[in-house]
Amino acid sequence: MIYRPYSVIRRTLRCCLHATAGIGLALVLSMLWATTSQAKADGVLCQSRDYLGSYNTPSSAYAVAVVGIIAYVADGGSGLQIIDISDPTASAFLGSYNTPGSARDINVVGTTAYIADSDSGLQIIDISDPTAPALLGSYDTIGLALGVTIEGTAAYVADNIGGLQIIDVSNPAAPTILGSYDTPGRAFGITVVGTTAYVADLQSGLQIIDVSDPIAPAFLGSYDTLGRALDVAVVGTTAYVADEDSGLQIIDISNPAAPAFLGSYNTPHRAVGVTVVGITAYVADSDSGLQIIDVSNPVTPAIIDSYDTTGSAACVTIMGTTAYIADGPSVQIINVSNPASPFLGSYDTPHVAYGVTVVDTTAYVADWNSGLQIIDISDPTAPAFLGSYDTPDLAIGVAVVGTTAYVADNNEGLLIIDVSDPSVPAFLGSYNTPGEAGGVTVVGTTAYVTDVRRGLQIIDVSNPTAPAFLGSYDTPGRAWSVTVVGTTAYVADRISGFQIVDVSDPTAPALLGSYNTPGDAHDVIIVGTTAYVADFDLGLQIIDISDPTAPAFLGSYDTPHRAVGVTVVGITAYVADDEQGLQIIDISNPLAPAFLGSYNTPANAIDVAVLDTTAYVADWSSGLQIIDVSDCPDTCTADLNGDGTINFFDISIFLTIFTAQDPAADFTGDGRWNFFDISAFLTAFSAGCP
Repeated sequence: MIYRPYSVIRRTLRCCLHATAGIGLALVLSMLWATTSQAKADGVLCQSRDYLGSYNTPSSAYAVAVVGIIAYVADGGSGLQIIDISDPTASAFLGSYNTPGSARDINVVGTTAYIADSDSGLQIIDISDPTAPALLGSYDTIGLALGVTIEGTAAYVADNIGGLQIIDVSNPAAPTILGSYDTPGRAFGITVVGTTAYVADLQSGLQIIDVSDPIAPAFLGSYDTLGRALDVAVVGTTAYVADEDSGLQIIDISNPAAPAFLGSYNTPHRAVGVTVVGITAYVADSDSGLQIIDVSNPVTPAIIDSYDTTGSAACVTIMGTTAYIADGPSVQIINVSNPASPFLGSYDTPHVAYGVTVVDTTAYVADWNSGLQIIDISDPTAPAFLGSYDTPDLAIGVAVVGTTAYVADNNEGLLIIDVSDPSVPAFLGSYNTPGEAGGVTVVGTTAYVTDVRRGLQIIDVSNPTAPAFLGSYDTPGRAWSVTVVGTTAYVADRISGFQIVDVSDPTAPALLGSYNTPGDAHDVIIVGTTAYVADFDLGLQIIDISDPTAPAFLGSYDTPHRAVGVTVVGITAYVADDEQGLQIIDISNPLAPAFLGSYNTPANAIDVAVLDTTAYVADWSSGLQIIDVSDCPDTCTADLNGDGTINFFDISIFLTIFTAQDPAADFTGDGRWNFFDISAFLTAFSAGCP
């Protein structure tokens, strides 16, 4: 009956490989400029609404190669699409070639494009005139051509069950087989360095093959990675493997006959593509977007920065200071010239951090089987253990008032603990609620406990050694968390949304009103006459509660994973978003909340507290994470061309993208384009830029 992080099974993606059947996919260009539409909050990537343009490809964009001002897209059933991106605000069609199979990957060398065309093998296209691409030749491989790389006059094809296929393309009109090597798994990705091929071979990890004689490629060695190898990059004597659920694996290949493990970084989602430049690895991490990792010490790779793309990142290419990401339904273009990490420090609690409260320089963590953990955070770069109290059941929620901690301890109800000396916290008293205590808020001498199936329990804690029952209200759903303002309690009630309860007489609490959110309400915060609800799969919901008998929808922001905790400071909401870490959202206009930034914590963000410019995240198996969230600027959502001012040109852009039903024109974030988006844009336009 307790929320535990879990993962939904999703399709396995290989680098540059993703499709959504039955819909046209957009080539979306989203340039982030450090001097205009991008700002850094010490590494938290802060961004405003800064789409520059879009181009809808006719089929499903699987992969993209960029050369100069032209994007070459492997577009599934529509083959090769060639797009002029010299002006990203007005991307223009140049030409296309409809390959006979399903275009899955592309490599461009000079005026020739080589396409891995699934069941139609390798297709070779003349692109010297991009307005009229023409077939030069083809070779039908024995398996499914999923990846291709070119070295000299040879094409190396990752051919799924066909392993490695080596094709002579010196005469593109008549390509011929040179040799092949049947890998033990399924060849998904390939890199060739000199006379050695490195194959990401799915369940068989990394395969290293001598191709000095392409007619007779020979096995050199292999390393069986923990997950499923989908892509590989090689720099010097080190291989970097995108290993799906096992993140980035770093392998020493100085002796190819005996490759050895060096280190790994467990990315927040599924690593499916990797590129390495110098001492930095760029990982396409599926639903967690782009992860930027410092690999200067391959034994202990460290996160530098991340960017949560709008789709599912499958492949990344770096050109100079720009990253081009094949992102499922789009291509994202990101400035990576100055990555920096917002990470301050962490403390690995003995079990799983479920709830956190911060008072001055002390963090109190509800740590599941390990009860209450008390941590000194006076130096956030080196948090230190102060003390702990092992509660009898599962510590889920914690509130602290003065020198007393109140712990929601699941089947053991409410625990009251003296923390005046944090090195030796001591039991004061307890009250065994009838259900499963999961959340607690204390106002004065009264504790309000969400008791899952038993709704809201109200307990007198004026004498902490003998807490006494005052009253209860049995909510219709499962009471998960509670916020109390004055004489009103607001209960996040899971599938029943949130309930508004009059507690002016705590012995007889009475329903005032309710709002059935579209998702699964896990947490609720009240600021003034507005409720902010962490609504699981439906992200952040913002509700007007000025009339508690008739709460009304204001706006919403669909976070990338599952919103389970929320805190609001000023005009900013901080959402604990499970596998997508911390999401930072501008709520200055509640009708059109806007993304400010994010930080992908290493595990599952369950709860968040914010003090000044620091966020403290209860991150499940990774304990307490401490993150600098300073300096995220106010957004200027109406500045659509990113020039720092709003004027006629922004209106013109809005009319264009609204007519085209571009995502950038969906100012209300509801997936529809209507009068409310126009109204929200005009409101933002009138407000001006900060």
